Amino acid sequence: MMQDNPPLLIMVPLSDSFRLPDLTLPDDVANRVILNRSKYPDLKSIEAVVGGMSFHLTHHLAQDNFQHFSADKLNHIFCIAPESPMSAIGITLSEHIANAKHDSTINRTFLELARIIGKALNATSVIWQPAKLHIGFEYFAEASQQYITGGPFPVLIQIAISESSDGKFQTFGLSYFSEQEIRLSAPTDYPANQVIKRLVRIAHDIATNGRIDTATEAQGFVPGETLSLSPSADLSIVDIAIAAGPSRQLL
Repeated sequence: MMQDNPPLLIMVPLSDSFRLPDLTLPDDVANRVILNRSKYPDLKSIEAVVGGMSFHLTHHLAQDNFQHFSADKLNHIFCIAPESPMSAIGITLSEHIANAKHDSTINRTFLELARIIGKALNATSVIWQPAKLHIGFEYFAEASQQYITGGPFPVLIQIAISESSDGKFQTFGLSYFSEQEIRLSAPTDYPANQVIKRLVRIAHDIATNGRIDTATEAQGFVPGETLSLSPSADLSIVDIAIAAGPSRQLL
């Protein structure tokens, strides 16, 4: 079945004659990615299997994609919104792994597949729809490679962070992995970059280990610092308040 709204779109300059079943990959990755061109009956879908995990690839025509680039919908990271429509390849988890979005092996494989296809088709950018992020492909490839090779969860390409008028920092897109977002508050003398560093580490933990179900207190990131965690009744958001210790600096 055609996926109209895949979580990841790879923006690529494809000709009008391109058909997804004609996709070929370089020899050095072709033995790792198996393309099942007969899985779906239409010409806009194929299956990709990587390490025993299957993904649904879809071809999205240029005229169908321009809606994604509305300035009020996407945050552009190391790229700008294109001035004209561009075609895309969408990637979606198959049904048998769809409920394991938080699994680091699955997420690493997902991003690795995006890198492989993007490089093969000279992608210009990537849209990560759960966080409404539009990311330059070169930056996406670098950040995802660090994660694929064992680095930390790539918060900056899969989770958006914003600051509210009352000085709280909130995630957007974390719920794709954990069904929960974070709203973080800190003492006013905490520099914004120090608050964001803490938020990134907390988001990494929740994305990989699951949401916070009960109110609790935990040690912070520097001696004497504490975190008060209070999930909402429906668990869709967890409010986290930082109580300061003698040091604010987090390396």
